[in-house]
Amino acid sequence: MKNIALALIAVMTTLTGWKCQQENINAGPELTFDCQESPVVCDVSRANNNFGFKIFKKLHEHAPADNIFMSPSSIATALTMTLNGAQGPTADEMKSTLELNGFNLEEVNASYKVLLTTLPALDNRLNLQIANSIWYRKGFPVKQPFLTLNRDYFDSEVTPLDFRDPGAKDIINQWVDQKTNGLIETIVDEIPDNAIMYLINAIYFKGPWRKSFKPEETTQWPFHLADNNQVNVDMMGYGGTVKFPLYITDAYYAVDLPYADSVYSMTLIVPRGNNTIANIMAQLNGQSWEQILAGMTVQEMELRMPKFQMTYDKKLNTALQELGMGRAFTAGGADFSNIADAELSISEVKHKAFVEVTEQGTEAAAVTSVGIVVTSLPSYPTIVLDRPFLFAIRENQAGNVLFLGKMMNPAE
Repeated sequence: MKNIALALIAVMTTLTGWKCQQENINAGPELTFDCQESPVVCDVSRANNNFGFKIFKKLHEHAPADNIFMSPSSIATALTMTLNGAQGPTADEMKSTLELNGFNLEEVNASYKVLLTTLPALDNRLNLQIANSIWYRKGFPVKQPFLTLNRDYFDSEVTPLDFRDPGAKDIINQWVDQKTNGLIETIVDEIPDNAIMYLINAIYFKGPWRKSFKPEETTQWPFHLADNNQVNVDMMGYGGTVKFPLYITDAYYAVDLPYADSVYSMTLIVPRGNNTIANIMAQLNGQSWEQILAGMTVQEMELRMPKFQMTYDKKLNTALQELGMGRAFTAGGADFSNIADAELSISEVKHKAFVEVTEQGTEAAAVTSVGIVVTSLPSYPTIVLDRPFLFAIRENQAGNVLFLGKMMNPAE
C-alpha cells in the first residue's frame, strides 16, 4: 500500500459501490500526499478515524444484530462545520466527541481544506466527489463570518431559502440527489417552524477493483448468520489464488482489496474459529486499526466474498449524546452564538448511506445533515401595506428625492 493509506484509508474505506457512468471520473492531474510534509492534516484525519470508530461502535451497541453502513468522514465533516458556530462548553464537548482536543479550530479548518481538495484527486481511475452546503432561513440574521469560514475552508455552497415554502425541502433534497448521483434522494422530510439552518455533507464514491472478480466464478453459497442459521448468497471469487495485503491474528483475518491505482481500498475483517464480530468490535479503535494496517504484508490466498447492496438510515442524536455531545442538543443550554445572536441548538443529526459491491467494483454514497433550530423565533415586525401609505423614489448618493406619492386606493 502507498504511504498515504496509513493515515487516510479509514476516512474512505466505508465509501464503496458501482452505478454512475465512467465519464464522471475526475479529470485533471493526480495529486500526491505525504504525511511527513503535512503532519497536522494526517493528525486531523487520524482524529476523524478515532471518532468514526467510536460512533460505529455506539451504533453497534444500539443494534448488535443489524447491518450498519455509515461514513465517519461525512459525519465528522458536517459536525465540524457546525463546530465553527459553537462557543464555550458546547464547543468543548463537540471537540472532545470529535476527538479534536489538542487542535485549534484554525488547524482543523485548514486541514479540512487540504483533505477536501486532495482526496478526490489522488486517483483519476475512480470517482470521488465530496460536497458541502449550508441552507438557512431567508431573513434570519446569520453571522457572515460563520458563512464565510465554511465557504473558504469547506467549499460550502451557502443558500438562503424561504423555509415556509413547501418547496424548500425539495430544493435541498435535489441537491442531495445530484451530489450522490441519485443513490440518496432525500435527507429532509419536512422543515419545522423553528428550523433556521441545515448543514449538509454529501460523499459519493465509485471505484473499480484493481483486480476484478470473475463473474463466471460467482455462485450460490451458504452464508452463516450469527444465530447459527444460514442464507444463500451470490459469492464472488477469482477462480484461483490471488495476492493481497493480509494481517492475521488468532481472532481474525484482515485483508485489503485495492481499487484502481491502490490509493483507496476496502479492508475486510472476518472472524476466525469461534470468535465473533462482537468480540472484534469490542477491541476495535483507532489504535488497533493502525496496528492492522501497519502489520499487513502481501500474501497469497484464496478469497471469496458476497455481492451485496445495503442502505442505512439513522438519526444520530442518541449516539452523539452518549458520546458526550449532549449540550449541543439542549434547548437553552447550547451555545451557537458564532452562528447568530439567538438561542440555537441542534435538533437532529441525520445520516443516510448506500453501498453496492459487485464483481467489477463498488459504489457508495453518504449524506449527513445537521439541523439547527431556534428556541424561540425572533420577533420580527410584520408590515402589510393594507391601508393608505406614502412612498418616495429617491437617489441615494446625493439624496435627491425624485418622486413622492400617496396611495389612497390601489384599485382606482
